[in-house]
Amino acid sequence: TKMSEKTEWEDALVKHGIISKTVKGPTQDELDLKAQEEDQARDKLDDLTLDDLDEQEDDLDDEILNKYRAKRMAELKQAMSKNKFGEVYELTEQEYKSAVTEASNKDDGVYVVLHLYAFGKLECRLLNEHMSSVAKKYKYVKFCKIKGSECIHGFPDSKCPTILIYYKGEIFKTIEGLSIFGGKRMNAATLVWRMVEWKMIDAKLEKDPFENLNSINVTRGGRRKEDDYDDL
Repeated sequence: TKMSEKTEWEDALVKHGIISKTVKGPTQDELDLKAQEEDQARDKLDDLTLDDLDEQEDDLDDEILNKYRAKRMAELKQAMSKNKFGEVYELTEQEYKSAVTEASNKDDGVYVVLHLYAFGKLECRLLNEHMSSVAKKYKYVKFCKIKGSECIHGFPDSKCPTILIYYKGEIFKTIEGLSIFGGKRMNAATLVWRMVEWKMIDAKLEKDPFENLNSINVTRGGRRKEDDYDDL
């Protein structure tokens, strides 16, 4: 064929030093495929933990391995610096400003959940219980509680529970009552669900916890047999 004849002719000219051999570069498709493979390799490495990287030690270039190890260590250090709460803090009126408003302005913004409660009220006991469970799991969110009438003089018990969520020194949300969390049938999962909706936390729940609320029995003490926080 003409193409093979042309190739043979070029090879003959190269052989006798008449022309230089032309080295063909990669095609655009080949370049695109290589870039795609590199992106996929980076994505795979991005998902590896420190233990995973150790297991891949023999298969990875030292420079790449050290780079991703350093990246993971920096991420862990950052996470540890943020995961510093883990409980529900009881506040006094004098502590309000520093523990809530000012605290929400630290570290590029911290979500502070403040529960204004009334003694002896079932809804307030429920919320405190579930806040405690969620606080242990999402330690980068600060949970606090204060007696409503101490936080705001003259604040009526009828408005408790009221939740004030602060972020970067400002009130992010105000919630009165538990209806948005499922009322007296709320649980820790419904609280987490709303926090995910409001982009306060990064979490994934496999199913909508509100779908099962009708099957949950509320006892006089406010506890439910079906409560299970392990999946939060």
